Amino acid sequence: MHRAKSFLSNLVYNKFFWQFFLATFMLGMAIYFVRAQHVEVVQIKEQLNTSIPLYVFIGIVLTVVYIIAQGKMYVHSFKALNVNLKLWDAIKLFLKRNLISIFLPAGGFSSLIFFTKEIEEEGISKSKIHLSSTLFAFCGILSVVVVAIPVLGIALLSTKLGNTELISFGFLILLTVLLFVAIFSISKKGWAYRYLSKIRPSLSAILDDMIEQQISRKQFWITLLISILIEFIGIVHLYICMLALGFEASIPAAIVGYIVMVILLIASPFLRGLGTIEVSLTFILGQFGFPLVAAATITLMFRFFEFWLPLIGGIISFILKKDSIILRVLPAFIILILGVVNIISSISPAIPTRLRLVKDILPEDLIVTSNALVLIFGLILVMISIFLLQGSKRAWYVALALTLFSILGHLLKAADYEEAILALIAGSSLFYTRDNYKLKPHPKFVKISYTVFIYAISAVFAYGVLGFYFMEKRHFGVNFKFIDSVKAVLKVIFFIDDKALRPLTNFGVHFEQSIYAASGIVILFIIFSLLKPYFSTPYNKPEDFTEADELMKKHGNSALDYFKTYPDKFIYFNENRTAFISFKITRHFALVLEDPVAENQEDKVAMIKKFEERCQENGFIAAYYRVPEESLGFYKSIGKKFIPIGEEAVLNLTAFTIEGGKMKTTRSAINRLSGEGFTFKVYEGPQKEGFLQKLQTVSDNWLRDLNQKEVAFTQGIFDKSILKNQTILTIEDEEEKVYAFLNIVPDYAPGEATYDLIRKETDAPNGVLDMLLAKTFLYLKEEGYTSVNMGLAPLSGIDGIDLTQKTIKYAYENLKAFAQFKGLRKYKEKFYPSWNKKYLIYSHNYHLLQVPNALKRISEGS
Repeated sequence: MHRAKSFLSNLVYNKFFWQFFLATFMLGMAIYFVRAQHVEVVQIKEQLNTSIPLYVFIGIVLTVVYIIAQGKMYVHSFKALNVNLKLWDAIKLFLKRNLISIFLPAGGFSSLIFFTKEIEEEGISKSKIHLSSTLFAFCGILSVVVVAIPVLGIALLSTKLGNTELISFGFLILLTVLLFVAIFSISKKGWAYRYLSKIRPSLSAILDDMIEQQISRKQFWITLLISILIEFIGIVHLYICMLALGFEASIPAAIVGYIVMVILLIASPFLRGLGTIEVSLTFILGQFGFPLVAAATITLMFRFFEFWLPLIGGIISFILKKDSIILRVLPAFIILILGVVNIISSISPAIPTRLRLVKDILPEDLIVTSNALVLIFGLILVMISIFLLQGSKRAWYVALALTLFSILGHLLKAADYEEAILALIAGSSLFYTRDNYKLKPHPKFVKISYTVFIYAISAVFAYGVLGFYFMEKRHFGVNFKFIDSVKAVLKVIFFIDDKALRPLTNFGVHFEQSIYAASGIVILFIIFSLLKPYFSTPYNKPEDFTEADELMKKHGNSALDYFKTYPDKFIYFNENRTAFISFKITRHFALVLEDPVAENQEDKVAMIKKFEERCQENGFIAAYYRVPEESLGFYKSIGKKFIPIGEEAVLNLTAFTIEGGKMKTTRSAINRLSGEGFTFKVYEGPQKEGFLQKLQTVSDNWLRDLNQKEVAFTQGIFDKSILKNQTILTIEDEEEKVYAFLNIVPDYAPGEATYDLIRKETDAPNGVLDMLLAKTFLYLKEEGYTSVNMGLAPLSGIDGIDLTQKTIKYAYENLKAFAQFKGLRKYKEKFYPSWNKKYLIYSHNYHLLQVPNALKRISEGS
């Protein structure tokens, strides 16, 4: 019952739910209106087909002018604060905000807080950006009022306005007055200022800065004049739509229809009035004497000019961005679609009229071969799309060649120009994004068994030859001699149309299809082997790890250095073998553990550059995990991107004590367990086999209870051969049963200690880990250490300075799936450590979609 009440309460006060519900309701009403009024889509389509091209062209040109004018509005709203914004940057800002406004509640207003990063990089403060955006929005609303008052007055004289139009205009005036009052209140630090500061305290500084800004009146009036021009462009757009469809255009209808449309656009809670505007504008045009189908057609054309074309422009503005995820994924997706289309097209019946046309020009053998090759190209393209996502240069070459062959193949097999156009689009997208495909396997490190290829091809050939040779006559109507069998196989493999070679039975059909299938599998296997990146194994010799250990003793300075020579890692040295990088390979990623080990920063930068070159040669993408904040500078210097992935807890041992009020809970747990006979013990290596067996039991039970696998990369696994020579700390009862343990591992940071595995038994009493850690810290303090590294708290400490980080922060703070990370942070805070941010370093935004799974794979050893 409590859950039900909580759910209903959250539902009632959930603004997003009601906005979404209202938008859905409006769309539903639009669909109902179309069906109830019998607005036939076929009739609308026929009406659109009769449109006059000249007026359509003028409408498109006006849309371009409309977009430029919106950009100019931004330019002058920024100039009002003495800030120069380039027109092209302003146009991109408008297009992006316009696109995202479709998907945001109160989109026209809420979108104004987005896409400020690029402008901030020009040295413009957030407060000026937000104030300029506010001026932009204010002029946008004010211009509607300025235009609406006289034009509605004219409309009142020439036609009768309905209550709907008058109510809408009243709403607009009320909204303008409220906006005036809110801005005045903010300027005087009144109720609006206090309300905004209360719901988001971080806004106070921005609002204070905005209040202090001096606004140029001249630039404000220019912004307003441009906004008024935009309103007149909208009215002209609607007027041109009437002319384009051959109707008698009505200026009052264009004026009233546009003004009401803008009012609905401003008031729309979601989807920028999609559905509502279409219905309302159709209804208003109907009031001016336009037939229903005509009104609906005019409305759709108008929305194409004012809604859909700017929306497409917004998508293009994202695609044009250098590191756009859309631009990175789109070509591979188009290639995948082309592959599927090729397969479907080759196995589907051709259009008879086109096929007859082709047969009149080309030999039938060429048509059949073209159809078969299109099928093979389709299969290869589907596989190639995976390697394009990885950034393979070889895959790019193959895909580009196959798209060109597909164009020719579709035209030759049945004049399928639609599929040929798709192939042309696919090839164009590949050429446009050619700089994204840089990964190419280095011959030295690619392991391709050409013998296997030869055996596979020979096996398929032998299977076909022997099959035909021993085939009974009834299956193909032919007694195959050996040379006939060879010819038959070659004809099947190379798709040569031979009317004499026709299967007469199901067995014959299946046998021929089996040769096709086997040939296709061999082709795909060869393509896959040629494109897949490899590192030779073993990559390192045992002496490489010995040499790396010596370098760590000289130059190591991190708690993670110990894991850089762990058995699961690869080691890559520079030419002089004075520095190295520790990494693991998974598919097309080379994931580096933290920074290189080197004597100084210059050597580290040189090491990273050398490793990046090697990764590109070998077909891998490098990413660097758990990099400290102080190292960000030299990754930035080589053009890398970064994102925080959590905070590392470091406890100051010189100030640590279990006395005092802050540690009361931990001290009580220690006293209680000590009173029950539990003791803290230290075992220095080498360890006895029987003791290691006890630890093995605890570890196995711990993994089983948590349903977890052993994970490595940034930590170790339970390995007796490794633990044998390490110091082990335990909590045991009077019968020497181990209830919890941890192991101390080498830490190369001066004065710092660190532990690796920390595991407890299933039936361990409450507080046993508190006792183990507190006693361990006191032990390390006695041993002369000044600090202890407690490890990473994933996803904590993320500021949310951009959309990606805001999303991660929201998930961390609100989603149950991330509760364990919050719990880990909260547990470590019991000991009051300091927190140091750690980062993931990467090259392209697209890689953020792939790195989490790559980390999971390498941690689990898969």
